[in-house]
Amino acid sequence: MLSGVQERLAPLQTWLFPQRLYLELQDQAITAMALKGRRVQWLDQIAIPPGLCAAGRLLNGPALVDLLGDWLVESGYAGARVSAVLPGSATELRLLRGEGPFDSSRFALPKQLAPLALPWPLETPVDVLCCSLPSLADSTLSVAVEAALLEGWLELFADAGFNLDSLEASPICALRALQLEGGLLLGVESDQSWLISVEQGAPIWQWRLPPLNQLQSLQTELNQCLSYFKTRKMLPASISVVACAALPSAPLETLQRSIPLQLDWFDPLAAGQLESSLNDLAGHSLGLLWGLAAAEMQP
Repeated sequence: MLSGVQERLAPLQTWLFPQRLYLELQDQAITAMALKGRRVQWLDQIAIPPGLCAAGRLLNGPALVDLLGDWLVESGYAGARVSAVLPGSATELRLLRGEGPFDSSRFALPKQLAPLALPWPLETPVDVLCCSLPSLADSTLSVAVEAALLEGWLELFADAGFNLDSLEASPICALRALQLEGGLLLGVESDQSWLISVEQGAPIWQWRLPPLNQLQSLQTELNQCLSYFKTRKMLPASISVVACAALPSAPLETLQRSIPLQLDWFDPLAAGQLESSLNDLAGHSLGLLWGLAAAEMQP
């Protein structure tokens, strides 16, 4: 009798107290993390077949709806509330000095977008989120994303039966995870890497770099960036690195041998940001996921 009551109450409990999931979206895989406080309660990863997603853009939404929905429902997370981080190639960061070209609306007009020199045609509908930077009172950080890309993910999660609370840019999650005041931050992802120069907690410069699977090109272009940076100011002693959870560790070790600076890999478990008793965390970098979750844990 009691078990029958529990089965009937389960859907109501899910509706009243939905579970919280954090997803890292990459073109080759999606990684899911559930927390209880700051303890990792569940971590899993599912491979994405080729042709479903590229640079964070959905190419076959219905197929990914089925894949994502079945995976999370079978894992016991039906109806969960979701926060997700997009791959770095899906968004553009711009640091605006002084008065920015936007009002409080997230929608931008073509004439407002022109000064940002975004990589899309000016007629492309774009959503822009602007946030002030306490450390740089005269500056605003803008995150731009194609409206169609954003709408595609909103529709996907709705069709899969999940409530999407937020989509974030991976550089923002990496900056939040590390809380760097200054230095260099390297993001290593499946389809593209990126290097950011940080001053007073704000991203000042950003360079787009090849992905880890193009290791020789990544090594060459990263060293070129460091040489250029050295002509402008003194190089730091090390580079902070946040890698996505979908990447193997072996190429990261090879990358270290080709770089003149120490690469400091950020691991929220080793840093004491997260706790876990799970045995299947080996090989997964949780930096982006922790940066995503940390937004909800700040006082």
